[in-house]
Amino acid sequence: MTRTGGNGPADRAVYSRRRFVVAASAAAVGVVPYVLLRKGSARSDASLDTPQSSADTGRIDAAGAPAEVGAASTLEPSPITFDHALGRGSAGSKVVALQDRLRQLAFDPGPSDAQFGPATERAVWAYEKFILGVEREEVTGVVTPGMWLEMNRKIEVRPRRENVGTHLEVLLPPQVAVLYIDSVVRLIMHISTGSGDEWCDVVVVDDEDGTQHEEGICGVAVTPGGVFHFERRVVGWRNSKLGRLYNPVYFNYGIAVHGATNVPAFPASKGCVRIPMHIAEYFPSLVKDGDLVYVFDGREQPETYGAQVPVFDYPDPDYTTTTTTTTTSAPTPATTASTAPVTTHAHGPTTSLDVVRSSTTVASTVGG
Repeated sequence: MTRTGGNGPADRAVYSRRRFVVAASAAAVGVVPYVLLRKGSARSDASLDTPQSSADTGRIDAAGAPAEVGAASTLEPSPITFDHALGRGSAGSKVVALQDRLRQLAFDPGPSDAQFGPATERAVWAYEKFILGVEREEVTGVVTPGMWLEMNRKIEVRPRRENVGTHLEVLLPPQVAVLYIDSVVRLIMHISTGSGDEWCDVVVVDDEDGTQHEEGICGVAVTPGGVFHFERRVVGWRNSKLGRLYNPVYFNYGIAVHGATNVPAFPASKGCVRIPMHIAEYFPSLVKDGDLVYVFDGREQPETYGAQVPVFDYPDPDYTTTTTTTTTSAPTPATTASTAPVTTHAHGPTTSLDVVRSSTTVASTVGG
């Protein structure tokens, strides 16, 4: 997670003070337990990092359904019944009903096209983990008749942190991220974050002048817990240190929420928060620089860490190359102005330190 630009002592001091102020302000916000409550139930769970079980599943009220996501204005039970399970490859009117319901519940299955594809499957994964409390290793992506009945009950989703404005809660144990606007759920996403592996890769990096160069980089794939804020963004694809990121929105030096072509059911990135590509198309429009990001790691509260810095990447000591810096023109991504230092950290397919290092130029096609 190497940084370039703004690295002088004065720059670092200003940025450190800025990050401290953000973390301190976030810590001052009331800490509110996250709960999924059955209508009329008084039960709440003090744990902020354990998904609720299906026994505690309640309802999302019609008023809580974000109109921007939902195709319908109410959450009346669907007249369609399921007599068999639906999964990847299923098609037909029942799949449309499922896609509509997921969207009403703030999950994004992609368009209601009657095709149960990868986007719908990932939305079901998120539902299983966030609403039903299924462990991430046990998600199926299959909607049984019983699960369909659960989807047609009302639930109330409350944030772990009550905030005025927009904030994102990244839940590392279940691999789910939830966006809230004025404490009302807006979007619930399946994600893939840092794998925890040590890695070394050879990559091509886009330069500011439109050229590219090759680097050998090593690091540790960790997504740190803490309280952060969105700092800057890049429009479109970016070849960066170690991978391709689509529409990245950065919140912790080089760690970003970004689209990736591969968002598996397990932590697989080098530290970033991967989201499905169809969501990455519009996610940057939902957040602005300065919006808070809470990363829950399942061990400590985010405020305990504050704006915890990542493990920065470093040059691969064993890297050698037979190529020179390329002058091939690369598309220069559009960026927004930011007072934060420019970061070049990115993520590609995870490789361990004992993997044979390539001496040829590699352009990673998988985001971090």
